[in-house]
Amino acid sequence: MNSKLEFRLLNYFLLIAFATILIGIEFYFELGSKQGQQIDYSTTQPLDNLRNKILIMFAVLSIVVAIVLTMFIKNITSPLCKMAIVARHINEGDLTQSVVIDNHDEIGEVGLAINELANNLHEVASFTSATANETLVNLKHLQGLVADNPEIATTINSIENNLLSIKSFVNSFKLLDTDITNA
Repeated sequence: MNSKLEFRLLNYFLLIAFATILIGIEFYFELGSKQGQQIDYSTTQPLDNLRNKILIMFAVLSIVVAIVLTMFIKNITSPLCKMAIVARHINEGDLTQSVVIDNHDEIGEVGLAINELANNLHEVASFTSATANETLVNLKHLQGLVADNPEIATTINSIENNLLSIKSFVNSFKLLDTDITNA
């Protein structure tokens, strides 16, 4: 068991199973109580058979529920754990990560949303890098034109430093395919 969600779902199952067993035990013993009456054992045989069938029914039902719940827990928690790992990598700046979508339900929609988020972040980073590169080229050209004005040159240097900071930040992302931030 490797997730808190699996553990929580398993605890819920155990609570339900415990309640079911208590009800089954109570029903089993209620059928078996003779309440101090004169017992005709020929008439209690069907009740004993019914008690045994109920006991078998609860055992089989518990096993089936355990199997179904285990499958249910795995089908929910396994994809969510994988998505959490991918989201963590994306959060750390690795925009090459994507979620493999096997489900076409709400869990699959979450995976699709994570993939779209990573693609959008990639596009923003690529656009920001391209814009910063183009602006830096234009600033170099502008610096040459106003080299004799120290006040404008200082402002241009400040803008250039800000753009270099943005470019450095964008370079910290691991982007898809080729990294265009080095252009």
